[in-house]
Parts: sequence; C-alpha cells; structure tokens
Amino acid sequence: MIFVIYGQEHYLMEKQLEKLKKQLNCHDELLNYSSYDLEQSPIEAVIQDLATPGFLADNKLVVVRNPMFLTGQKSKIQVDDAKIQKCLELCDESNHLVFYLDYDKLDERKKIVKQLNQIGKIYKFSSLTHQKLSDSYRQMIAKRQATITNDALEMLLLRHSGGLLEAIMNVEKLTLYTKDIDREAVAKVILKPLEENIFELQNAILKKDRSRMFGIYRDLMVLNEEPIKLIVLLANALRLLYQVSLLDRKGYNDGEIAKMLNINRFRLKYIREDSKYHSLDQIQDLLNQLAQLDFQIKTGRIDKKLGFELFLLKI
Repeated sequence: MIFVIYGQEHYLMEKQLEKLKKQLNCHDELLNYSSYDLEQSPIEAVIQDLATPGFLADNKLVVVRNPMFLTGQKSKIQVDDAKIQKCLELCDESNHLVFYLDYDKLDERKKIVKQLNQIGKIYKFSSLTHQKLSDSYRQMIAKRQATITNDALEMLLLRHSGGLLEAIMNVEKLTLYTKDIDREAVAKVILKPLEENIFELQNAILKKDRSRMFGIYRDLMVLNEEPIKLIVLLANALRLLYQVSLLDRKGYNDGEIAKMLNINRFRLKYIREDSKYHSLDQIQDLLNQLAQLDFQIKTGRIDKKLGFELFLLKI
C-alpha cells in the first residue's frame, strides 16, 4: 500500500505516521521500519530497501521524506521518474511506502501526483485556521478544568506562532501556572514572539514615542537580535501597513484584504485599526529611511547597531 502524508501541521502529520506504524505493526528499525530523507539519501537506497523482504515480520514500512518531486517547487536533488515508478511497483499488501512531505500543496498537474491520487491514500494536514486554533485552545483548556478570559485568549493567539504542538505546550504551561487564565497570566507565562515586538516597535515609531521605542529596542538587544534583521522585519511590517492602508482607502473589506495579502484576519484587525491614524506619506518616508540605512550598513558606511540607534533618534 502507498500513502502520502503532507501539509504544515507537523504534530498531526506525526500522529498519522505513528497511527500507520501501529496499524501495520511496523515499529522496529532493525526488522520492518525504515526512513529516508531524499535530501540526504539517494532514491536507489529506497528501491533496494523495498526490494528486500522484512525480517521475521508480516509487514514492512518505508518512509520517504522530502519527496519534492510531488510539488511545483524546484529541488536541488533531481529524482528520475523511472526510479519513482520502480518504488511504486515494489509496493504490495505487505510492502508499504509513505511519502512524507512538509509542504502545503501537491502539484496536481504532475503524472505521479495523479497516479498517487488513484492508487494511494492521501492524508493532508493544513495549518489550523484562526477559528480552529481558537476553538482548540478553548477545548484543551476546558479539558484541564481551567478557564480563559476572552482578552487573554486574544493575547494568546497573537503570541502563537507555530502549529498545534505549540498550542499544547502553551496550554500545559498556562494551566500549571493557574486554572483561571487572564491576560496577566498570558503576559507572564507566554513569551512574546519577535513579530509582536516588531509590531509594538512599529507603533512606537509611528507615534514618535521615543521612550517606548528604546525600551523595546533594549529588550531586543538583550535577546541578541541582529540590527539588520530588525531593519528587514520592521520594513516588512511597515510595507504591510502601507498595503492595508491603501486597500482600506480603496474600500476593500477585511476578508478581501486578508485574502489578497495572505494574512491572518485576527492580526489584520489590529493593522487596520493602526492604518487609520497614519498617512501613506508618513509610512513611505519611514520605508525610504530604512532602505537608505540598509544600503549604508551593507556598503560599510555605518555600523549596523549605531545606524539603527540613529534611525530611532531621528524619529
């Protein structure tokens, strides 16, 4: 049998793989289970393994990770189509193959993908939507006989940057800290992601709040964040603010803007609120300053840390 497990929700993908291993009774790496990464191992190793009978076992499971030939992405590793077909031919009722891919989309135009849709079993695990993530947090917290306020959940979602596994870990930490989770508890227990610090830095800059600017900047320096990285992230945040402001002025609604810019509607709410208080010219001027600073640093005309500090002082 042939299986395809793909998507971006790694926790659920691993759970599905473990489920298959249990169903097929394929756990022992010395007897009937093996895994290959095509970015490190040649496809010939997979073929040889599939052609070798499992030792003292009814079933055998071979996992092939990073089969980028199933996507539209270019890969440094080229895999011969004939050898892929050989892998498929070697599969039967006791010889099982799993294509495991950390990618959100297969290229449905490709012959191999069409073939796998016909002869294989496909498991897709997309990233959780904002609503599903919110519901998952509430359910997991309730299962631990705990509660969370709406504003605390809002902060938690803003600080969430990964998948379901991160949510499980966050709930574990919060419910160990308290059974009555409020905004203060989230602020104390869940670290701010870099994106939130950048978002707050952007707001401080736009409001010309120098004290707040340098407070956030000092925190980021304690975390050893690179000034060049901060410049890039800040420019990206301002560029997004500019795009949202422009689309808002043209009359687009939240759903349309979120789809066009591929951003979370929950975060969009905050960006859109900010966009009402700042002119496009102000945002464009800051973007030009950051572009000039980036050029000066990369051409050796100014030290990166000093340059960023001077940029903040000029606000």
